[in-house]
Parts: sequence; structure tokens; C-alpha cells
Amino acid sequence: MTLPLKPPIEPQLARSRAELPVGEQWAYEPKYDGFRAIAFVDGDQIVIQSRGGKPLGRYFPELSFPAGRYVLDGEIVIDDDEGGQDFSALQQRIHPAQSRIALLAEQTPARYVAFDLLVRDDESLLERPFAERRDCLQALAPPGIDLTPMTRVPAEADRKS
Repeated sequence: MTLPLKPPIEPQLARSRAELPVGEQWAYEPKYDGFRAIAFVDGDQIVIQSRGGKPLGRYFPELSFPAGRYVLDGEIVIDDDEGGQDFSALQQRIHPAQSRIALLAEQTPARYVAFDLLVRDDESLLERPFAERRDCLQALAPPGIDLTPMTRVPAEADRKS
């Protein structure tokens, strides 16, 4: 891989708060019940890294990323029947037997939800403001990769309202 960022890297993590912070600098996204994952794509070479820096690709063979040169920060999730995520089904995927992983990939497929674009081509975007990176992510919008919904309106993000 010849990307400006190479695994392992640490993702930026959200912090819990009793109240939503407010101000023009804030953006709000849903919380997912999945595995945080950084996806490094360099041509047809793909590395999926866990939050802790471990490789995840072998556990999720159904995930595909279009060829290109980019690094995404996101979450691997398995959807449940109620519109949420099934973390238990996700945990079952971390299994030593490749045959079991293949069976579960077919029965309970995972999907990748992107939050942020960290690299595009030969350029690291980490020093750019989040709003710019989000615009770049939306412009890239890799087919087959879901983008997390985002709002800048606290009332739309606040579950209590």
C-alpha cells in the first residue's frame, strides 16, 4: 500500500454527554452498535482495521469496496429486523473457522457505514475541517458503501425531542 496513511491508525471517538453540544461547529450522526473500522483501499488491495488496530477483513468477506485510493472511517454493522443493529450477530463473526464465517456472511451479511474520509488519492485530509472531509466523502460516495446520515440541527439529533 502506498497511501499517505497506513494501518494501524486510531479512529477519532465520539464522547457521551448528558446534553448535546450546540454551535455551528457541531454535526450529529446516529450511534451504531457495530465494530468501528478503518478501511484502507489502494487499487484492489483492501485492509480493514479494527478500532484496536487488528485486521478484520477475513471476518467480513461480503464487504466490498470499489477500487480507488482512499481511507474511510466507519462502522461494520449487521442490521436487525427492528431497524437497529444486531451486535450479537456481529460478535459471532469473529470465529477461527473460515467455513463458519462464510456461512454467517451469507446468512447475516454485514454492511459498512462510512462516517469520514481520511485520505483521497495521495492526499491526507486529516488536517481539513470535518465539514470539508464530509463534502469530499459525499462527492466520492463509493458504490455499495452507505454514508451515515448527518444533521447540524440539534433538535433533529436529540432522541429526547
